[in-house]
This record gives sequence, structure tokens and C-alpha cells, in this order.
Amino acid sequence: MEKLMSRFLAAAGLAFMVACGGTAGGNSADTSSLNTRTADATAKEDHDCPPGRVDFAGVSPRINAELNTARRAVCKYRDLAAALADGYVNSGLPCIPGQGYHYIKSSLVGTTDIHHPSVLMYTADGHLNSPEWIAPESDFPTPPSIFGQTMHSEDELGLWILHVWVWKLNPNGVFDDVNPGVTCP
Repeated sequence: MEKLMSRFLAAAGLAFMVACGGTAGGNSADTSSLNTRTADATAKEDHDCPPGRVDFAGVSPRINAELNTARRAVCKYRDLAAALADGYVNSGLPCIPGQGYHYIKSSLVGTTDIHHPSVLMYTADGHLNSPEWIAPESDFPTPPSIFGQTMHSEDELGLWILHVWVWKLNPNGVFDDVNPGVTCP
């Protein structure tokens, strides 16, 4: 177990460097500079997505609408090839039980744009689990918020994170870190 944790932390450090290299996330500590869109902005990726809306339990109608907007926005990434073509890269992390494999787009690290998550999680066979938003704690001394939720700290990585299970639905809740329906090989 200790060996696995060491590998995870080493891979996570590499992922953090990849994700946060250059100017990703900006250098401003002011969270008001975050790029946030509202739910009334329409996603252009709707044409190939399943019709209808999901009713996410325990959230307000406004947050429910934002979650459905994010669901439509990530629909185009149902298969890993689409994410790779759009600039997401393998984080180097092993498969995380309850989450899957993490793919990061460094230019989106630190954003709270509901149309563009910084991380996408996948199954071993390349099917989308769901998105995640991350921001470096070093750039944001107070945690950013998205979907009415304040991101929480992942101390080992020095990141604010929020998992948002809008694609593969999570019986534990849309914002829970772990989805029991996601297993690792």
C-alpha cells in the first residue's frame, strides 16, 4: 500500500507540473478573474448528445440547469480520442478507484467555466466518467467556487478540486469525490 501511495504521489506531482506549467491558471490570486459562464449560455455540442435533462438531487433549479449545461458540454468527450484531439493529456496518474484515469488540459487549470473542465476522467477502455475542475492553491489563496460549491483542498497535490459527476452519474451525489460505479482494472 505504501509503495502504491508513493507511486501515486510521484505521478500526481508530475501531473501537477504538466497541468500547471507555463501560465495555466494565471498568476492572479484574485478569484474574481476566473472565467465563469452562467447556465443560460448555450452549449454548441448538443447535436450528438442524449436528449433530455438529468434531475440532479439536492440542488437548486439554477444549479441543476448549470449541471445539465456542463453535461452537454462534456458530451463531445464521451470517447477519449475526442479529448486527446482537443488537447487533453494523460496526467500520468494510475487509475484511481472510484474516479478512473485523469486527463488534463493545462490551459483550463484554474478556470471555473462550466463549459470547459480542466480534467476529464475515463475508464480503462476510454469512456468518459465525468469532469473535474482544479485550481492551484498557490495561485488561489481562497478556494474557487463552481456550481454553488466551494472547491476543496487536495493537500498532497496543492490543488483545489471539485469532482462533478454529470456524465456517469454517482449514487453518492453529483459532487462526491468517489463514484462506487467506477472500478480500476
